[in-house]
Amino acid sequence: MDGSLDLSPATLAPLALGLSVFSLAVFALGVLALAFHVRRRAGRPRTELPTVSILKPLKGLEEGLERNLESFFVQRYPGSFEIVFAATEDDDPALVVAREVAARHPAVPVRFARSDADFGLNPKVSNLRGALRAAANDLVLQSDANVIAQPDYLERVVTEFVREDGHLLSSLVVGVGERSIGACMENLQLGAMIVPSCCFALHYFGVPCVIGKSMLLRRSDLAKVGGLEAVRDVLAEDYLLGRAFQAAGKKVILSSTVVQNVNEDVSVDRFMSRHARWLKMRAVIHVPAFVADAFANPAPWSVLAIGLGLVSEQPAIAGLALLVLTSKVALDALALRLARGTAMGWRALLIGPLKDLLLFSVWPYAAFSRSIEWRGARLRMGWGSKLRKDEGNLLQRTLRRALA
Repeated sequence: MDGSLDLSPATLAPLALGLSVFSLAVFALGVLALAFHVRRRAGRPRTELPTVSILKPLKGLEEGLERNLESFFVQRYPGSFEIVFAATEDDDPALVVAREVAARHPAVPVRFARSDADFGLNPKVSNLRGALRAAANDLVLQSDANVIAQPDYLERVVTEFVREDGHLLSSLVVGVGERSIGACMENLQLGAMIVPSCCFALHYFGVPCVIGKSMLLRRSDLAKVGGLEAVRDVLAEDYLLGRAFQAAGKKVILSSTVVQNVNEDVSVDRFMSRHARWLKMRAVIHVPAFVADAFANPAPWSVLAIGLGLVSEQPAIAGLALLVLTSKVALDALALRLARGTAMGWRALLIGPLKDLLLFSVWPYAAFSRSIEWRGARLRMGWGSKLRKDEGNLLQRTLRRALA
């Protein structure tokens, strides 16, 4: 023996199979945590529920916008609520849709606010600030314009918030409405990867994830942790708000009630761009979670094991890896059923391994790239997702300064 490292297919195939089995086990634990979490549904309110301001920052014509907005006007809420729309531009087409929907529901109090686009580098936070300042109530539900809510959603989350004596509550997000390949990938990633991951973090490590698609909190509590001013120049404002609330001794809740993100005709490019941005963000806010992403995804390891097993003439390894890959598809189906209550067709589910391979291919790039494009703005991220305007790479910045 010469002591050299053996990197032959015959040696690497069992290693790749072991990683695929390990990743499948981690993923299965996430699905188990999801099954436990969704059983904790909120009951009927025992006390009178407080008045709520629903905040709706608007930016362009989201998919299914009219239906999404209307779902909040028809909430069966035993208390009273208002809806506050905000936009950074007076001619935003989403405002026209919002006014049309509001006109059909004159019994629901509605406010329209103008937000200051220059408040911060995070355009969503800048828009949200306008809605927050116009709200009449202390208890506010911030909800993105691309989500649709079940008729009892508001009652459920406020009941859970009051019952648990919470200070910040966010909901798991599931994707619905898939028609295109990109939308199938998006909804698979939300319901069969991100949702189980959030439940995994909560039930095994006691870490409640905060997801900004829908957050319930009191304005007075927000002010005590620095307000939106503290997160106006970061990308991961939801995650950092959750940490700030916890650091202040305030209870953060991951609700057992889901909210639906409408994704019908998403392109594959848009899907990849969105999740590349999320991966970059995870790389600068929580390195262990970013690293763990590569080992909660059995697909790339399974495909590698299949290839190495066939090359090295180890059909048993290739067969077992194929079984792991098939099991992942089955667990995807179960996770979606648990999370959103409806199944996804098998043709759509078979896109899952391709989706997993595409995202894994982006992972090394996300480890080093810090440039993002979001809502028309080109930005760069620093540690903690701190944002600054993107002025190009180091060479471009150096030349620009030299010429200046």
